[in-house]
Amino acid sequence: MLSLAAKLVAFFWRTADTPREEAGLPEPELAEGDTKLKTVRGVVTRYCSDYGMIDDLIYFSSDAVTSRVLLNVGQEVIAVVEENKVSNGLKAIRVEAISDKWEDDSRNHGSPSDCSPRVLIGCVTSLVEGAGCINQTTYFSLESVCEGFKPCKGDWVEAEYRIRPGTWSSEATSVKPLRYKRVDKVCISGLCGRNGVIEESIFFILDSLKLPDGYIPRRGDVVNAVVVESSQSCYLWRALCMTLVKRRDAAPVHEATHFYGTILLKNKGDIEVTQMTHFGTLKEGRSKTMVIWIENKGDIPQNLVSCKLAGWDKSKQFRFQMLDEDQMCPGVSFVSVPEKENSSDENINLLNRHTKNKTSQVSESSLVNNRGISPGDCTCKGENGEKDNILSRKQKTEPEPGGLVPPGGKTFIVVICDGKNPGRCKELLLLCFSDFLIGRYLEVNVISGEESLIAVREPFSWKKLKSSQALTSTKTTVVVTTQKRNSRRQLPSFLPQYPIPDRLRKCVEQKIDILTFQPLLAELLNMSNYKEKFSTLLWLEEIYAEMELKEYNMSGIILRRNGDLLVLEVPGLAEGRPSLYAGDKLILKTQEYSGHAIEYISYVTEIHEEDVTLKINPEFEQAYNFEPMDVEFTYNRTTSRRCHFALEQVIHLGVKVLFPEEIILQSPQVTGNWNHAQDTKSSGESTSKKNRKTMMDQAEHGTKERRVGDKDLLALAPFTAEMSDWVNEIQTPKARKMEFFNPVLNENQKLAVKRILSGDCRPLPYILFGPPGTGKTVTIIEAVLQVHFALPDSRILVCAPSNSAADLVCLRLHESKVLRPAAMVRVNATCRLEEIVIDAVKPYCRDGEDIWKASRFRIIITTCSSSGLFYQIGVRVGHFTHVFVDEAGQASEPECLIPLGLLSDISGQVTKLVKNYRSHEALLTLPSRLFYHGELEVCADPTVVTSLLGWEKLPKKGFPLIFHGVRGSEAREGKSPSWFNPAEAVQVLRYCCLLAQSISSQVSASDIGVITPYRKQVRPAQARRAL
Repeated sequence: MLSLAAKLVAFFWRTADTPREEAGLPEPELAEGDTKLKTVRGVVTRYCSDYGMIDDLIYFSSDAVTSRVLLNVGQEVIAVVEENKVSNGLKAIRVEAISDKWEDDSRNHGSPSDCSPRVLIGCVTSLVEGAGCINQTTYFSLESVCEGFKPCKGDWVEAEYRIRPGTWSSEATSVKPLRYKRVDKVCISGLCGRNGVIEESIFFILDSLKLPDGYIPRRGDVVNAVVVESSQSCYLWRALCMTLVKRRDAAPVHEATHFYGTILLKNKGDIEVTQMTHFGTLKEGRSKTMVIWIENKGDIPQNLVSCKLAGWDKSKQFRFQMLDEDQMCPGVSFVSVPEKENSSDENINLLNRHTKNKTSQVSESSLVNNRGISPGDCTCKGENGEKDNILSRKQKTEPEPGGLVPPGGKTFIVVICDGKNPGRCKELLLLCFSDFLIGRYLEVNVISGEESLIAVREPFSWKKLKSSQALTSTKTTVVVTTQKRNSRRQLPSFLPQYPIPDRLRKCVEQKIDILTFQPLLAELLNMSNYKEKFSTLLWLEEIYAEMELKEYNMSGIILRRNGDLLVLEVPGLAEGRPSLYAGDKLILKTQEYSGHAIEYISYVTEIHEEDVTLKINPEFEQAYNFEPMDVEFTYNRTTSRRCHFALEQVIHLGVKVLFPEEIILQSPQVTGNWNHAQDTKSSGESTSKKNRKTMMDQAEHGTKERRVGDKDLLALAPFTAEMSDWVNEIQTPKARKMEFFNPVLNENQKLAVKRILSGDCRPLPYILFGPPGTGKTVTIIEAVLQVHFALPDSRILVCAPSNSAADLVCLRLHESKVLRPAAMVRVNATCRLEEIVIDAVKPYCRDGEDIWKASRFRIIITTCSSSGLFYQIGVRVGHFTHVFVDEAGQASEPECLIPLGLLSDISGQVTKLVKNYRSHEALLTLPSRLFYHGELEVCADPTVVTSLLGWEKLPKKGFPLIFHGVRGSEAREGKSPSWFNPAEAVQVLRYCCLLAQSISSQVSASDIGVITPYRKQVRPAQARRAL
């Protein structure tokens, strides 16, 4: 009876203490400064000697514990918690343990523990012997992996994990594949070394693939396989196991082809072969020789059947010559000889009398180079005359049949390297004996004459800030007293700071599991964790951006004067290393003296190439006498803060926009009949240039000929005569007759425009996607124009991740010539310089300087980040009726949310564009098969994309693409952090010259583009062209 009463009391006790939000009631909160206090009931999930966590969400220290009951993991507590408004972090300021024996007994006898494992979905990011990590944070042992599953890096898994008390790290207790399936009768489409591909969609690694005994996969084999979801380059699945269904029809391959790795490079059968086979550096056009000896230290003769290269040596940089033992003399292995024509173009296999033992190619990437040096290494060379004599004799004499190496005997092979292709070359030499195979790598670094012109002139030296500088005991900070700003950009600065939580920074710096700070990162994204998860990810990006920026801090830098201002030279700035913009803050420090340093806060006012003009304290500017300064770069958090703010604003969009589960059809925004005659003409054969011009003229000047309908005239009758002009202006014929401004749109593009204009599925976002060259931006331009003219109450915000993309949209709308001058405005960031804006766009930028004025335009174009300026002037949700985000795939989701937060949720479909107007068919085949289900259509101008199909330098005529591998060496020089590769630059330069000087397919220099990730890589080509 007593036990029953106790349980009854315990029930009501729990009910009374249940958080009010679980009962659907608002919870009373006590505001106190920047924090909110509330009382919660939870369970201690982690506890160390002086701190712990409640429900993995609330941090507390030992000072906050008031009860005398000892706290343990699993202990139920009541806590008074404060919540920071900015960071949303939770900290308990008072923790009281609940001690109730009956409660504890009942919980320990059947009720589940609050410390039960959590579920994590993630990717295997690393593997070591017997263990691995998921998402770089959660450790797992291979013993916890389900039976039959051998994980690899990139595999997607579902894991149950626990937080280990006292260590604040997570450990998975069970790991299994996230998704898996069986595929039957599929074909192995490719093999490269130890890797392969099934049906161009499933990746496999021989080292981790379970195979039946005796089966070795070959290209063309039909197999059954079990595959798991895995991120492997462009492949989404990885094969776990494979069984043969049907072997491809092929001739038997010599057993020697199955030697891989270090086994191939080892001496075998008592045969010893020279280990050192590197030619060193060789000038292009010259030759060098190397002698490789083969010694039989056994008791039985060995038959050397052939020697050949395993790779595809198209240029034939290596050729061989057999020598007898009596032709050799002591000396060094390398002999340089003048450049001369090859005496023969015969196959590199000089001992081809035994072709029945032909060995198939072995991939260089699958072999491991064993560079051990035999104690008996012996090489020789003669003088130039003697060496030439030896070679000439051998070129006239065929090798003796058999190639037997008797016991104790030696055979010598001369390898001749002709420097033809600049860069490093590494080929595998195969010595094929009757019963085994021995391999050696032949290596050489060929340099061209042009490389000497662009070689490193000055050793790389970066004046990096010493870490000891950060330990200055005392410092004085001097700020800028006045800073000139654009008066029209004096916007209200209410954008919160959203500071990076110290605990999160500590987790990164000390490599503590991030899940201890935010366990929600292990969960799938949903509406309840949307803001918290993205906020944490944004903070993590900031932390790593700050860490990267610190690498560019400089020490002992001398500023130079430019009038009254000081200029700082920042090597590498032109290519964004580091990335600086006008308005960014820099910290200049006097070098430490007697433990004291002075910091001067400066701001970037102008950037030209690698010169940065700074605004500093006026007294310092006048008194500066070229003393060495330390420079610290700071991360500009404006975009990140706008992303944080947008995360708060878009909550009003709710599940129906961010996580839609159903489509509710709405009444169309625009009704009317489209010009089917125009559609028919466009959907037929390609429109001639004359017809296209006529149709564009009709689109431009049609406003003079069209009139509104009868119903519209009746509605406009009450207007006064003075309003007639205005009425005529808003009578938009294009919105009535529903004709396209761009008459050459294809069917899919027109369908997309119609759906956007109709908005049947609003508020679902409309997604338009397709590969480059399918006309996504062209479709956006048409949709913007249609919305603008068809909906007079519309206000359109067009955004893109970059200034160049936003400028392109503005330029295309300008070129349409159907917009009134005051209809469109281009809003730039304050830091953007006017001289980098193209001339056609500049007139639209002037009104964009006044944000209040710009917000009233009908069409506003800006970047995703700069759209956050409208938050600062108090623009309300719903101010914009339509938001277009061009190139959204190049932006992060929080960055896209900045403009979307300004959209009303009351005012999706997907259209895939498959007609490509830019590329040759051969270039579209692979992306079409891998990413677009083979649906891409070639619609490019044949006269353009086929103009170089007959170029004499194409390796395969009719296929307009060259993959030219150059193994050059990357280098940096002077103070610039930019990289460049002289060998690659020379090869690009040669191709440019060949194209420009081609007799059959000459290309104008203005039509040749060079794309490279490093600015310095382009400069050698520019300098050479100037010569």
